Amino acid sequence: MPATRAILLLPALHAVAAFSPLSPPSLSKIPSAVSSIRPLSLRNSRKVGPYMFDTKVFQKETIEFSVNPDPSKEDILRGGRDKFPLVKKAFEGIKKIGVIGWGSQAPAQGQNLADTLKEIGSDIKVTVGLRAGSPSWKAAQAVGFSEADGTLGEQSAVIKESDLVMLLISDAAQANDYKSKIEPLIKPGATLGLSHGFLLGHLESIGETFRKDINVVLVAPKGMGPSVRRLYEQGKTVNGAGINSSFAVHQDATGRATEIALGWAIAIGSPFVFETTLKEEYCSDIYGERGILLGAVHGIVEVLFRRYMSQGMTPEDAFKNSCESITGPITKTISKKGILSVYQMFQGEDKKRFEEAYSASYTPAKDVLAEIYDEVKSGNEIRSVIMHGDRFEKYELRLPLTACALM
Repeated sequence: MPATRAILLLPALHAVAAFSPLSPPSLSKIPSAVSSIRPLSLRNSRKVGPYMFDTKVFQKETIEFSVNPDPSKEDILRGGRDKFPLVKKAFEGIKKIGVIGWGSQAPAQGQNLADTLKEIGSDIKVTVGLRAGSPSWKAAQAVGFSEADGTLGEQSAVIKESDLVMLLISDAAQANDYKSKIEPLIKPGATLGLSHGFLLGHLESIGETFRKDINVVLVAPKGMGPSVRRLYEQGKTVNGAGINSSFAVHQDATGRATEIALGWAIAIGSPFVFETTLKEEYCSDIYGERGILLGAVHGIVEVLFRRYMSQGMTPEDAFKNSCESITGPITKTISKKGILSVYQMFQGEDKKRFEEAYSASYTPAKDVLAEIYDEVKSGNEIRSVIMHGDRFEKYELRLPLTACALM
């Protein structure tokens, strides 16, 4: 494993973990120059939790994550197909579930819900709601939703009729349409379901709130839609297979919001369900996207590309070697064994170079990530997403010339 790739990749990943809203990592296990890094105090740092919730339908568990000097306990719910029959009771009073949109999450969650409800003999109808003329109409029909049996319909009508409205359209569309076109259609006592807390961040940034006569809950699978569906189908033969989900109850107008959220999470196949808040979900999610998925990945690849080019590589080889730092053995090792294991794989001079580079880059990386978190928490990043969506409506967005040159 080339030391250069790991030297550039790890400080950003470790720094993003250090500046999480939960707790900073210990650097003491990485010796020499790395362990001498001056720890930075987190801006507005606070302890989170404990998350303890009440349910009369499901049997929760309390997990002790740590003891003194910082004791931490949290309630979780284990899922699995053996829990599916309890969804009927959790969804008591719900006759229709509207899945609004057809992006990454909607196809998976819609199909999973429909399959679960059919399996347990529930008469709750799952209906996909799309804009008239939507290009996704045929895609929804292709997996079994149809106008003929009332499982596919125009978005506004589906929202009006649904007892649980799962709003799974894009962040920009939620920001633009929620107050004017969506919320007025939700019937009193219904439940608004989200899979991302972005909408709360937007409403807070403009001084608005959710209507008080509806439940507002979140179920956020920790994976992309295709994997939510694939692992649910795998679970048909392996009980408990699926994607873990966080859940949140932001507003409980009927007294049943928690049961509905937990039932939703179990019904889409989540093997483990744990509590969060809408605000912490969108802060951590957007921060991770900007700090790692979008920002760090782009930055690491570009820096390595420039470095390899300066060393005489062809553009093609430089690009392949750069991308290998993200898709190759380093990432897989981190995923399975942790960041420290990468450091421990080095010997001699490579280990020394790693320590020196890590020490030099950790603090600047953490400063950048601290700024990113502040931008997300303040609402600035959310406003930029909405402005981007507005520009997209007006202008055709093109790839920059540098990106085109690499294609």
